Amino acid sequence: MIGRFQPFHNGHLKLARQILNECEELIIAVGSSQFNYTFSNPFTAGERIYFIHSSMVESKIELSRVYILPILNLENNAIWVEHLKSMLPKFDSIYSGNKFVQELLTHSSENFKVHTPKFYNKNECNGTNIRMNIVMNKKWRDFVPSAVCKIILEIGGVQRIKVLFETQKDGTGEIRQYPDVK
Repeated sequence: MIGRFQPFHNGHLKLARQILNECEELIIAVGSSQFNYTFSNPFTAGERIYFIHSSMVESKIELSRVYILPILNLENNAIWVEHLKSMLPKFDSIYSGNKFVQELLTHSSENFKVHTPKFYNKNECNGTNIRMNIVMNKKWRDFVPSAVCKIILEIGGVQRIKVLFETQKDGTGEIRQYPDVK
């Protein structure tokens, strides 16, 4: 399971449960782990790992079946699959909703099974929507596990997201991407 988890939400948790029903182990690759403190990537890799681990514990998921590892983005997409293989325990299946990730994996020399997850409440339960709801003081807490909500509040994540939104707007009101990772 590959994602940025900005933040880890109920859809991610539902997918983790689905994968554990279909596979012996779950590897959660926290992508773009070097990016943080931007509106698109407000949380550090350590905070995202904390979100995921705490959500798994809260949900009574057997942690002996779960790996949570940070993965740096590479600028060279031609070697990304090899990079992924070098950073993770052995795997043969990938679950990702990112079409570009799916394309890279499908065209690699490996015979990975590439799965497109069934998204849970995708319109509301996605990182961009959750971050925008935080900025606009709208409902967001129902879209993340209670463990994630608690951590976001503890680390000042609401204020961080609001400040990042305000400081990264360009003259047209659009968010500048630093870097351009969504």
